[in-house]
Amino acid sequence: MPGIAVIGAQWGDEGKGKVVDALAHDADYVVRYAGGANAGHTVAVDEETFKLHHLPCGVLHDRPVSVLGAGMVVDPWALIEEVDAFAARRDPGTLLLSSEAHLVLPHHKKNDEGGGFVGTTGRGIGPAYSDKARRLGVRAGDLLDDEVLRERLERLLRGKPNSTARVGWTDVDAALRALEDVRVRLAPWIGDGGARVREALARGERVMFEGGQGTMLDLAYGTYPYVTSSHPTVGGILTGAGVSHRALGRVVGVVKAFTTRVGHGPFPTEVHDDATLARLRGTGANPWDEFGTTTGRARRVGWLDLEQLRYAAELNGLDALVVTKLDVLSGLDELKVGVGYAADGSPVYETLPGWGEVAGISDRAALPAPLIAYLERIEAYVGVPVAMFSTSPQRRDTYGEVAWPDAPAAVAS
Repeated sequence: MPGIAVIGAQWGDEGKGKVVDALAHDADYVVRYAGGANAGHTVAVDEETFKLHHLPCGVLHDRPVSVLGAGMVVDPWALIEEVDAFAARRDPGTLLLSSEAHLVLPHHKKNDEGGGFVGTTGRGIGPAYSDKARRLGVRAGDLLDDEVLRERLERLLRGKPNSTARVGWTDVDAALRALEDVRVRLAPWIGDGGARVREALARGERVMFEGGQGTMLDLAYGTYPYVTSSHPTVGGILTGAGVSHRALGRVVGVVKAFTTRVGHGPFPTEVHDDATLARLRGTGANPWDEFGTTTGRARRVGWLDLEQLRYAAELNGLDALVVTKLDVLSGLDELKVGVGYAADGSPVYETLPGWGEVAGISDRAALPAPLIAYLERIEAYVGVPVAMFSTSPQRRDTYGEVAWPDAPAAVAS
């Protein structure tokens, strides 16, 4: 079937939004399948910069229907604010909020203040997924039915009387009043997202599945317990978008030319010396420096970890890689890549030569020889071809191609 999945192959912030944007002009649907307002995708289009949290990056093109899948947890107030802000700049097109998607409610955000030991974004994501697992959640589709919504809220208030009371939800009527405006605004967008996407695939339409976070933050297969509360890996697409494995004609992994992560937890190739930190992270003066789109926190930075990347490729069944931020490494005399771990867990490095300026180079063969060697080393170690690369934050500087499964010719940026 004509589906392409775009998955983060590290700890998130790899540039998935930029890659989805580069490919989505030929998509009929773009589906976010996991996470919520904890994700932040930043895309530069000419002189404009867009920061998206709930909305799939397909909204930056006229053609695709943008689907917020059942695997997401959606903050309805934040979603409305995001749509309104985007609509002030350009038409967001057709939006579809899956009726099975759970809502992030005020008590979730209250309970998530401070981020906990994991260092989460504090957006209520974990508590919302927790309520989903405890059968105490409220789903988007519940907003459309008075009787169902009342029953869901009664169950929630019985199950969590203290935390809901702390945000003023002392009884069902108070909760209903708090949701009154949200119900009106969200109602036109709510529908059966899974059915719509399955029908589109059956008609041969092109569907792109957009992940949030990255492989190493997966609840089951990441660096537990320092993980997110959902499944940003390929398996999350099936439950989060409501499709079968047959929908995935191509699985594309996005990887930075180096590595970053936000929050606490293992990070084998992390660097600590001030000079390298400043070189890889930046100062925060540029919106593309390594500071979180959602939180503004400085990201931890380190060298590329090929052993970790090979794990991500195996777990997700990656067909192709897209390497971003090659320009950040330009000008270094030499750089390191992790090629395994010693008995004590410390990384084993190879040292490779650096390269010069690369912005504006659109042909892989025209890249500096050391950079070509860098890409070839990634391919050889991971066993997956580098199909695309990025040499600046701009949409126009994303080069290469990933073919739609149904397409006789490749989709080019």
